[in-house]
Amino acid sequence: MTLRRQLIILIIMLFVLLFIGTFTINVHNTRGYLNDQLKTISQDTATSLGLTLSPYMAESDVIAMEAHINALFDSGYYRDITIYGMDGNVIVERSDTVPPRQVPGWFISMFPLETPHGESLIMSGWNQAGSVHISANPEFAYIRLWATCIQSLFWFVGSFIVIFGLALVAIHYVLRPLRAVERQAEAISNKDYVVQTRLPWTLELRRVVTAMNLMSGKIRDIFSEQEEALERIRAAAYTDNTTGLANRAYFNMRLNHMMQAGSTHDMMQPGDDFAQGVLVFLEIANLQAINNQSGHSAGDALLRGVSDLIREQIEKSSASEAFAARLSGSTFAIALSGTSERTGADFAYALADALPSLHEKGLAPTDEIGHVGFACRHDQTLQQLLSEADMALRAAQIQGKNAVYAHKKATSDEFDRLTATQWIALLRNVVECRQHTLLLQSTFEIADTSKVVQSEVLLRIANDEGRLIPAGIFIPMVNHHGLTQAFDRMVIEDVMARLEKPNPPSEPIAINLMPPSIRDPEFVMWLVTSLREKPAIARQMLFELSEYAISQNLHAAQVWAEQVRPTGARLGIEHFGRGNTSINHLAQLRPSYLQIDGSFIRGIDQNRDNQQFVDSVVRMAHSHDITVIAEFVETPQEIEMLKSLRVDGVRGYALSRPVVWHKDGTESADPCDASGEAAGTPEDTKEEE
Repeated sequence: MTLRRQLIILIIMLFVLLFIGTFTINVHNTRGYLNDQLKTISQDTATSLGLTLSPYMAESDVIAMEAHINALFDSGYYRDITIYGMDGNVIVERSDTVPPRQVPGWFISMFPLETPHGESLIMSGWNQAGSVHISANPEFAYIRLWATCIQSLFWFVGSFIVIFGLALVAIHYVLRPLRAVERQAEAISNKDYVVQTRLPWTLELRRVVTAMNLMSGKIRDIFSEQEEALERIRAAAYTDNTTGLANRAYFNMRLNHMMQAGSTHDMMQPGDDFAQGVLVFLEIANLQAINNQSGHSAGDALLRGVSDLIREQIEKSSASEAFAARLSGSTFAIALSGTSERTGADFAYALADALPSLHEKGLAPTDEIGHVGFACRHDQTLQQLLSEADMALRAAQIQGKNAVYAHKKATSDEFDRLTATQWIALLRNVVECRQHTLLLQSTFEIADTSKVVQSEVLLRIANDEGRLIPAGIFIPMVNHHGLTQAFDRMVIEDVMARLEKPNPPSEPIAINLMPPSIRDPEFVMWLVTSLREKPAIARQMLFELSEYAISQNLHAAQVWAEQVRPTGARLGIEHFGRGNTSINHLAQLRPSYLQIDGSFIRGIDQNRDNQQFVDSVVRMAHSHDITVIAEFVETPQEIEMLKSLRVDGVRGYALSRPVVWHKDGTESADPCDASGEAAGTPEDTKEEE
């Protein structure tokens, strides 16, 4: 019960008690007064009538006595008048036994009035001739008592209405600071550390508000310190101090994860999948000479200029995801995921063409800035890919200033030869004919790896010949040809239909959404409407956004989350750690969980930097009531390490492989995984992004 309601009930009870007490005292006093009046009237009238009737009694004039008694009785103020002779016989008698007619009978029964008799002697000279007995009629007293009670009731009701209204107004203003404190507490629970600038005038409430402000500030400082500590750990372990790009350790870890995941996992997204991608190397020419001639500050300025140039080109790139790193003193690397050889070449030449601008800015003594070499991903290992990119860079250095050289891969991919028209036809056929396969991969509670906490939907498509298309190939094409909303809608409709089948999965089902979808008002409206129409299914659905996608447009993600959350569906964040988005910013989306990127999980039992990073992420996430899930878990040793780091859930081949989710709602083993080896290649499966 709210404090407002308790105060209202208390006020009503006090008024009722006050009314009962005052009414009782008022009625008791009025009854006593009226009883005394009736007694006085009866006795005074009896005495007066005894004196008046004495001459008539002496003469035995009964007619005269009756005339006097009738005149007195007919006034209505008396209930009975009786004259007795000396022998006790009644000489004259008048009485009225009709109860009062203007007062309710229940009132008379509840508040009875006494009707005392007045008695007086009738004398004949000095001798007693008889007696007279008179009882006053209480009807007028009852009328007066009834009127008094009614007036008291109306007065109390009127007073109650006025005072109660004033009390409600007072309660409103008194409790307004408490409502502000409540909103402040809710804001703090939602990780919004507001401070009230308007303090209440009530001393006790002022102290409460002051304490809440102090607590809000301290919690904000604690989280800020934790976030700063996490950023320091991230920067120290994975960031180059001079340029702000990733360092060699992070680049190798990330690229190694993407390439190994591509050969062992069935759950690839274009950001995970390097089945189609380009690795670009850029090396600054004569950096050591610049350091010797102009000092290290000039060399550092050139390095920062090159890194800014790389960032600008990455922003213009059409790659599904790209990241850059400084590998050594003068060498930079850029990995472009989900892009073709032609697009990679365009990126490399655009980067080389922009290099002379650094000389124009005064950052380099000549317009010979560096050289660019790149290699495309096919079926080589990480070391082979790095070697090919390095050989291309050395070949570019031979060709001249700011030259670009491409390492030619030995084989060609049939998907590279598809025209735009063929791609559009293939992808539209998938959507219109529902030519796709859904798979599920479970996430387990780390404390009890037999307990499934949720399952993630994986999408697989094939070309007309039945060959599976890598996610890193068809997802960029889906984005490029504006079919992201159609694909996301296809998967969501399919999942909701299967959840309505008999014996659906009991755990929540997670669906990855592509960034353009959440920025499309029409798609968001359709999604919200669909979820509202089926609230039971909506409560079983999870929607995941990658940290990279959120960092591109945090406001759009917040707007989308605010519209979807009331339907009962929940939000998750995947691939945390790839970008530089802070957990405090992500917490504004109020996600149920976040998944740490697999590049930090692979081999975590042997990497202290990754252990420290994951430990900091878990601490920050738990302080925001966000569950932490580790993806791409491969070994029992990794599970034990993650358990010691207090991660909540794990997903990966160490625990389960994806299973095919049929249209009738049943599940079966993946036929592409029949050998027990990894389910095909990254070319097989795609996790909606």
